[in-house]
Amino acid sequence: NAFVRRLPDGVTYRFHHMMKHCAQRTFAALPPETQQRYLDRCGVWYETHRQYLHAMSAYRRSGSHDALLRVIVLDAGILLASLKPADVLAFLDDCPADVLKEHPLALLVLMRCMFNWQQIPRMLQLKGLLLAALEEHPELDEEQRGNLLGECVLIESFLVYNDITEMGRMHRRAAALLHRPAISIHSTGGWTFSSPSVLMMYHREAGLLDQELHEMDRCMPCYCHMTNNHGQGADLVMRAEAALLRGQCTDAEIELERAYAAIEGNGQENIALCCDFLALRLYLMGQGRPRCTPQDRRAILKGQHNIVWLNMWDGCCAYFYAVLGRPERIPESFAGHDLDSMNFLAPGRPMMDMVENQVLLAQGEWAKVIGRSEKLLKKCSSFHYGLVSLYVRIQTAAAYAMLDKGTEAKPLLAQALQAAEADGFFLPFVENYRYLHDLLSTLPQTEQVTQIAALGEAYEARCAQLRAQGARPAALGELTRREMEITQLMAQHLTNKEIAQQLFLSEGTVKQYMN
Repeated sequence: NAFVRRLPDGVTYRFHHMMKHCAQRTFAALPPETQQRYLDRCGVWYETHRQYLHAMSAYRRSGSHDALLRVIVLDAGILLASLKPADVLAFLDDCPADVLKEHPLALLVLMRCMFNWQQIPRMLQLKGLLLAALEEHPELDEEQRGNLLGECVLIESFLVYNDITEMGRMHRRAAALLHRPAISIHSTGGWTFSSPSVLMMYHREAGLLDQELHEMDRCMPCYCHMTNNHGQGADLVMRAEAALLRGQCTDAEIELERAYAAIEGNGQENIALCCDFLALRLYLMGQGRPRCTPQDRRAILKGQHNIVWLNMWDGCCAYFYAVLGRPERIPESFAGHDLDSMNFLAPGRPMMDMVENQVLLAQGEWAKVIGRSEKLLKKCSSFHYGLVSLYVRIQTAAAYAMLDKGTEAKPLLAQALQAAEADGFFLPFVENYRYLHDLLSTLPQTEQVTQIAALGEAYEARCAQLRAQGARPAALGELTRREMEITQLMAQHLTNKEIAQQLFLSEGTVKQYMN
């Protein structure tokens, strides 16, 4: 009973780590063929129970390459994305090319994972194996070939990622080849590469926003048709985000509700998180209300056992609390700047780096923001992330302004204002208004600057109101002023005697208040 305990469900047992260690030592002493047989049995059990990462690990240890590739197809790259790229690359190095060619669907999944990790040469190498496999299997009929080639074109479309027009052309090519929905892309998998914003992914260049929205409307129906509605609602989220950045909050709320309605019940957790992030930012603008608290949303995500979603939501919350002015509530992973230990897919990483910049501003780390920004702007340029670049320039100007370096801040801010004016963006400046208001007052008071100032003043007043409400949780609403004073002193770990001395009460009275 000290080492093996049955849990309350009556069927599950928990082993003490010492017991587990002993079992592993005993297992290591078994003959290799026995170990392989047991590992394969473990793999089958995990595979049957859809615990694909554990199944992959067991099959990897047993050397069962065929079984491992089978699980990769079942997972469709969803949980595989949470592994370290080096581990997957090591498996590919060990797995014979002839075995890989017998699993063309696994090759397609792995191609997409290679793009996620920006391992483009390896992605093209896997494509070569796929084409070689088609050559070596002339018995495949036209429909089977079309399906594999169609999925290959679909995966290749990521090589022109965030050029919506060119991606749309490739999607139409893929659709002409496919006779069934894609298997290598699952509808419940991530669509935004862990980015909390669709608009940050697809706004490439100042002045092109309306064209980008139009192209997204054209592109998404074809893509969703091929992938069983993977990413459904992304076009609506992008349009809602565009309205918010333009200060059109009512339009943003309407499009947001349309997006929520479009994804209801279809398993698009990634798009739902983008909706929730937008709802938080709308709330700070005084429009609408989030469907649940950040803490409750995180509890829901924990039950899904997907670390990618949890990391993404922590990024959303980090940004929300940073612009709200509540740095003490920023999730520890961001507050402690532990992003290097977290798994973010390469296309989503610049967004999370921008979030970390916002956290540094909230923490008063002005010099660090400036020091990071040049490298981050290069990342944004390589992905053509026009909106993320805009945010980074504004954050850098804000950091210079807080260090009383107006000479450096003004050109950056002027550059950002010019880029934003082309698309009518206001929100990036409004969210940083507390850092920029003095600097803005020194610029020519154009219509753009005047509107930013008006929205910024209202935004800061709203944030101050929310901070005041958050200072006293609703659960403490029934306490009297004196009871609240004692509660606050208790929270500081003062003894009864110290509280009594500070409030000029007897210790007995303090105990009564505590009761």
